[in-house]
Amino acid sequence: MADKQYVVIGAGIAGVSAAEAIRRQDADGEITLLSGERDLPYARPMLSKAPLLSLELKQLTLHPAEWYRQQGIRLRLDAAAQSLDPAGRTVVCGGEVLRYDKCVLAVGARNFVPPFPGAEDVPLCGVRTLEDLRRVRRLAGGKRRAVVIGGGVIGLEMAAGLSRYGLEVSVLEAMPSLMPRLIGENISRWLQEQLPQLHIHTGVSIRRLYRDGGETVVENGDGRRWRCDILLVSCGVRADTDLAQKAGIICERAVVVNERMETSAPDVYACGDCAQFQGGNAALWNQGLRQGVTAGANAAGGDAVYAGCDTSLVLNLDGVGLFALGDLGQSGGGAYRIEEESWPARRTFQVDPRRPAVPGKSIRVWRGKQLTGVALLGDLRRMQALKAELLEQRRGEE
Repeated sequence: MADKQYVVIGAGIAGVSAAEAIRRQDADGEITLLSGERDLPYARPMLSKAPLLSLELKQLTLHPAEWYRQQGIRLRLDAAAQSLDPAGRTVVCGGEVLRYDKCVLAVGARNFVPPFPGAEDVPLCGVRTLEDLRRVRRLAGGKRRAVVIGGGVIGLEMAAGLSRYGLEVSVLEAMPSLMPRLIGENISRWLQEQLPQLHIHTGVSIRRLYRDGGETVVENGDGRRWRCDILLVSCGVRADTDLAQKAGIICERAVVVNERMETSAPDVYACGDCAQFQGGNAALWNQGLRQGVTAGANAAGGDAVYAGCDTSLVLNLDGVGLFALGDLGQSGGGAYRIEEESWPARRTFQVDPRRPAVPGKSIRVWRGKQLTGVALLGDLRRMQALKAELLEQRRGEE
């Protein structure tokens, strides 16, 4: 009997994890891993965390090229798939027709740029790919001012990175506070206070973008203007569903999958940022990894089930640590009680000697007798213990 043919489309953490899981389950099958990028597969979250000006590919790479050869995985770079035909069990890539027995879609997501008037007339950068980061680095060299639209984790990390290299950085956030749906207003206020090196503006409603005298200008609805040499947009992502939709696979906001990562098409699986499980997609690294393992194992004949993943928010910016998990009062619908515990001054956390130390503080949020959320501010050394406390409470309610 001929060896099975597997085609994995996309080489982020979901695609690489799927290929690795296939190989563990099937030692002889032929695995082709298609990447639309020219670089070896890398850790995407590190794009906004690694030092911007001294960044090297080897700092981000998931595996060296030799690893793929040792695993018997045919990695094809700069090879984006053009079409998928579930009925004929084929994928077209670069004019070549690849036949498969099982296919895994791990094509990820794209940066979302809101329809700002004038956006098509100004140079703006996203931070989704290594090529994006190379462009940011080229544009930032020798510049004075930057604007980052979006005050989420990636936006703040990129803003801190640009500030670290001497740029004056303004962060523009549409919501009334930073990440209110994730951390609530109180913690958001604390976070903003800890980042005085950034000019953070919330409640911003952008009227238009335009060029003036070689600079980009961001104009707010109330007439305020921010001038900059480099403009970054970090307003979230949208799942890449093009291949799946053209193939007739059921999609909503992303490619719909079940707990086995199966799509509506026979022998086609989806995982990571392009997949929608139980109506949602957190677009997290840990989610991509776990879903990739599940999809790959099942494609190779296993019986794996995806049961969710850790959705903790973790942010480390120049010694300012933040960990948050669960409902910290942002969902409303009842009275919350907040317990705070500050740690002794001798246990402060300090990275930059030019800045005051940030004391450790743990926060527990209760609704009645139910622990709904936990957070750490400053020193994150108690993160695992606090996470376990919340998870134990949840298990006790099941």
